[in-house]
Amino acid sequence: MDKTGVAGFLCLYFLVLSVTMGVEYSHAQERSDELATRTWTQALNGLRLSIDTPTQNYKDSNAFQLSVLFENVGKEKIILLPQSIRRNYQAKGQGAAKYVPFPGPRISLWKDAFTLLPGQKNKINLVGMRNGDGIWTLELGAYDLSIRYIVPLDWTNAYARDFPDSKAQLWTGSIESEKLTIKCQP
Repeated sequence: MDKTGVAGFLCLYFLVLSVTMGVEYSHAQERSDELATRTWTQALNGLRLSIDTPTQNYKDSNAFQLSVLFENVGKEKIILLPQSIRRNYQAKGQGAAKYVPFPGPRISLWKDAFTLLPGQKNKINLVGMRNGDGIWTLELGAYDLSIRYIVPLDWTNAYARDFPDSKAQLWTGSIESEKLTIKCQP
């Protein structure tokens, strides 16, 4: 390849590289802006929460989507238990929310447990109205929805017994997210 061919190839390479990097920077900036505008709880024991939904107004309860975002703002890695996420619905005017437990054995507390390193975030995406060992039924109307994440202190003994080699600490406490307004429509 002569010098003009190499120069043309390098120009094309740098053009593709700069466009690719610009697009990636743009997406990274969008993700950064989205996280910056997110409403977080005050940190508790190194953990903070945020919730979001793209389906604030929905008709089909099976299509309702909710994201719960956890962030470790502490200095130690922690273990989180998604089975400890609980929804809290408060009717705004008309409507009622009812929790109906499933019959049968309980889901293991350790199902889908994960570790968060200091500074790390993890998002749990929930679809429909299932919540742990049951399901929510909502009448038509508007509701304030928040998430409670509760892990009692006495679960640390069970965790230590079931996972004796774990180097991470089980997060314990009770923390509640901000409220979102959702509408169940006809």
